[in-house]
Amino acid sequence: MVKNSSNQTLLEQIQEKLRKNGYKLTGPRQAIINFLVHTDNHPDIDDLFSEVSKDYPGIGVATVYRTLELLRQLNIVHTLELPEDRQRYEINLPEDHHHHLVCTNCNRIVEFGNCNFKHLVEEIESSTRFQIHSHSTIAYGLCPHCSISN
Repeated sequence: MVKNSSNQTLLEQIQEKLRKNGYKLTGPRQAIINFLVHTDNHPDIDDLFSEVSKDYPGIGVATVYRTLELLRQLNIVHTLELPEDRQRYEINLPEDHHHHLVCTNCNRIVEFGNCNFKHLVEEIESSTRFQIHSHSTIAYGLCPHCSISN
């Protein structure tokens, strides 16, 4: 995920989306959004709770869960469902279509943007009459560090 000087614009777009949908931008929501926009990792609930509770020591983990669910419903946040792992979260960046490689040894997540699936969509839709709106790909294997170590 490439994040750069457009982070401020992204934050403003997210804030506006919340407002348009009738939600207030509370301090904890702002802290969760800020963390997700500025991280290059794919944090789980514990990572998010730990980070947000630094600024909001009285926040409960349930508030973090509810906020993440709201952001997911508004398509602001994407959830990565990884087997034998907790859900991971990332900001949905406009016009950013990418996939993930997951190391089965160290659980490192690497993003990649090359996706040839779009070339198959027309054929799949034609043969199945299924309308494809989105897709995701997660590939599992060993990262370069773990493959050298084994």
